[in-house]
Amino acid sequence: GCVVRRSASCPDATFIAEGILAARGQEVIERDIARFSVIEHDKVLFGCAALFPFPNGVGELACLVVDPNSQGSGDGERLLKRIEARAKQEGINTLFVLTTRTEHWFLKRGFVRATVDDLPEERKQIYNWDRKSMVLTKRI
Repeated sequence: GCVVRRSASCPDATFIAEGILAARGQEVIERDIARFSVIEHDKVLFGCAALFPFPNGVGELACLVVDPNSQGSGDGERLLKRIEARAKQEGINTLFVLTTRTEHWFLKRGFVRATVDDLPEERKQIYNWDRKSMVLTKRI
């Protein structure tokens, strides 16, 4: 069916909350819903991603999740492109992402390894050392 990429709305929050592995509750997602984009096929949600802006032209790509049944179909790539376009519109020229399992996917798409020290100060303060997330960045 048709692939639609759009901004998320409150009814999407439950799907997003169920699909995100990071510990973000539905209340937090509803509060930040305007930061999310979703992808759907025939009115069924298959993935989401969020963009959180930081000072100095930096943004965090967060919560990029694609339904396991549609992985490999290009949905993740489409979401990444949407977030990159949105970031440019918001004056962001560098994205960063924290990942524990998908480093290879981001490296294939132009991200490079970085360190916690490369994160914006506000993000460094809430970095979860227990998760041991890898930090990756990309100029856009």
